[in-house]
Amino acid sequence: MEIQFLNLPEHLKKPLTEAAPLLSFSISEKGVPVTVRQNETGPKIMADGRSVTLEYHKIPEFFRMLTMLPERMQSGGCYEEFPAQEDLCLMSDNSRNAVYNLEGAKRMIRYLALMGFNSFMLYTEDTYEVPEYPFIGYMRGRFSQEELKEIDDYAQIFGIEMIPCIQTLAHMNASIRWPAFNEVTDVSDILLVGEEKTYAMIDAMIKACRSCYRSRRIHIGMDEAHLLGSGKYLDRNGYRTRSAIILEHLDRVVKICEKYDFKPMIWSDMFFRIAFHTYYVDEGEISPEIIDMVPENLSLVYWDYYTTDEKRFRHMVYCHQQFHNPMIFAGGAWKWSGMAPLNHFSLYANDLHLKVCREEKVPMVIATAWGDDGAESSHFSVLPTLQQYAEYCYARGEDRDWVKKRFAQTFGVSFDDFMLLDTPTLLSDIDPHTRRCTTKALFYNDPLGGWIDCAVKPEYGAEYAEKTALFTSVPENNFSYLFQTSEALCRFLSLKTTLSLDIRTAYAAGDKAGLQKIAEERIPAALGALEEYLTAARAEWYHDNKTFGFDVVEIRIGGLKERLRTTERTLKQYLEGKIDRIEQLEEKLLEVQTAPHWKLIASGNII
Repeated sequence: MEIQFLNLPEHLKKPLTEAAPLLSFSISEKGVPVTVRQNETGPKIMADGRSVTLEYHKIPEFFRMLTMLPERMQSGGCYEEFPAQEDLCLMSDNSRNAVYNLEGAKRMIRYLALMGFNSFMLYTEDTYEVPEYPFIGYMRGRFSQEELKEIDDYAQIFGIEMIPCIQTLAHMNASIRWPAFNEVTDVSDILLVGEEKTYAMIDAMIKACRSCYRSRRIHIGMDEAHLLGSGKYLDRNGYRTRSAIILEHLDRVVKICEKYDFKPMIWSDMFFRIAFHTYYVDEGEISPEIIDMVPENLSLVYWDYYTTDEKRFRHMVYCHQQFHNPMIFAGGAWKWSGMAPLNHFSLYANDLHLKVCREEKVPMVIATAWGDDGAESSHFSVLPTLQQYAEYCYARGEDRDWVKKRFAQTFGVSFDDFMLLDTPTLLSDIDPHTRRCTTKALFYNDPLGGWIDCAVKPEYGAEYAEKTALFTSVPENNFSYLFQTSEALCRFLSLKTTLSLDIRTAYAAGDKAGLQKIAEERIPAALGALEEYLTAARAEWYHDNKTFGFDVVEIRIGGLKERLRTTERTLKQYLEGKIDRIEQLEEKLLEVQTAPHWKLIASGNII
């Protein structure tokens, strides 16, 4: 289909050119005429057989309507939407090694516009340039100020507000590892409250954000400061309650934000921990004293990626609504539990979270896509979840068939095909409505020690072989590089997952023929498949991200290669009689809880 836009506002011409390659129609002076108008209500398409009009209020609504324009022109009539939220936002973690390259950030901006998102946060604990503090983001791929300005400019033409998202209390471990920050460190990853050098640094951080972003909003973090006041602060000041310390600090930081014309938002958990000594509660009231603690010119962000109990979730929303402060909700676009996303759990949990937020008229919702422990799953792997967010805001997010249809219209890829990226996490004995993910444990489980064998089932190898075959039916598309990585992951896991289990079983049974086959055939095959996975993962990383951070992936996989080679060598030494026992296989395995953290999986020793 060819379309000609009439009365197209000048400010839409450049972003339309940028987005045109992603649309299902071409733009031509000979195309069907579509009149474009801005309104005060929201996105709307009117087609009566003689004329077509596309209306929008905010710029992203124009791009959202473009994805459904051909179908609406064919069906005729009037279609309009009334957004449930004022702000629909993605927060993308750029602090756990995977920092967008410029084209990766711009590509995400285009996709967000096509779905109708109107704000975007790059979560940067330290990965942004602060000229006065060169060790902030040192060798971590930090965004330069020029890069952030370019991203901000690019987002602006699509009507997307780039909101700086940093940390000003805890989660500062990547920076304060350097001795240059000793004087501003309390304990662990927490800054030293009350120290003037701390506030000089925070001032420089927020000034850097002001120089790069148009937005008048800023997210200043302040979550999970569990050890606040227990290190250097305690030595200097003696014991003070966490509430007193955080309020002192918050007051100072809010004043700095005001100095640079920012209105801040923070994660809300520290106030709930003061009230209840925990975060998630399904009963109880926030006391007026705690409500009055929070400065009025501050928004509270309720983050919840886990709750599937409606009573608890509604109570948490209720508690947040008791504050004098605007409430924002941040849910999960799960990509941080392993080598593959958990869209299936995100969709399940968000059917509760986003429904309640719509009913309670929560004005802003944020989809958070964290990258814990190395960001081994792509920024773009959670697009089905982001589409769900958009449909809950604009239309019928609870209707999965509608979400699937809209996903295909937006991205030109089948929703069900894209969900194959989840398949490495979907094993026969794992409830898809839980967030349990053993992929990383299975991947990095030591082939000789096998201390994660308690999470391994004998049928997993065959299951992963079946999963590998699923990818052959996916047509070529803009995300083929993601599918290649997932296919390579499944192929490697089909060969490696039960390796340690089978070695231990054969050794216990005195099955030397079985051990010989493992040493001569299975381990070399697994090494070959691991090299294929590394090649695919490297291509995926460089497609989306800066080079920094992939060294961690290579170090981990390089270590696994050596462990596989050591296992092969050890088995051959045993079979040749050069050693009379294999020490790891003599040790009785204990039940251990699997965790999605490499250093807790790869070795029982200290890494």
